[in-house]
Amino acid sequence: MENEFNVEEYKTAVGSFVTGIAVVTALSPDGPVGFTCQSFTSLSLDPPTILISVARTSRTFSTIALHKKFCVNILGAGSAHIAYDFAFMDPAIRFIAHSWNSTSAGNPVLEASMAWLDCELVRSIEVEDHLVVIGRVVSLGGSKEYKGPLTYFRGSFGGFVQLQDL
Repeated sequence: MENEFNVEEYKTAVGSFVTGIAVVTALSPDGPVGFTCQSFTSLSLDPPTILISVARTSRTFSTIALHKKFCVNILGAGSAHIAYDFAFMDPAIRFIAHSWNSTSAGNPVLEASMAWLDCELVRSIEVEDHLVVIGRVVSLGGSKEYKGPLTYFRGSFGGFVQLQDL
């Protein structure tokens, strides 16, 4: 039996799955580009491979497709403003408002990242209005200071509370 539902109901349903938040970055000829990404997961351990989902209209993906490399910046607690800015701030000033360095491959890495993964593009697959992007991790790094993760649930940012052992 098929149920009818609208986009808002769909967003509420899938938004019930808690995700971490990352900012995916790349370096274009005009400077750094990036977007907030909640569709990120580890795909393979051998070789280390990740998967992200990105809108087909993304300026960042255009850069990734051209240069075949990108960086996934995993955000920690206290970084909700960065996630918000990379989702809604004018792209021309995102990297002016937030400190960053370059990886050895030249990709932008946000100084506030809890961890980062420098990736080479393996493949992208068009699926409806998005692209599934697969990247092989070539280097990584991160902060030694544990902040806890930044999470996203039903349209709001949050954190993580460890439950007592059962």
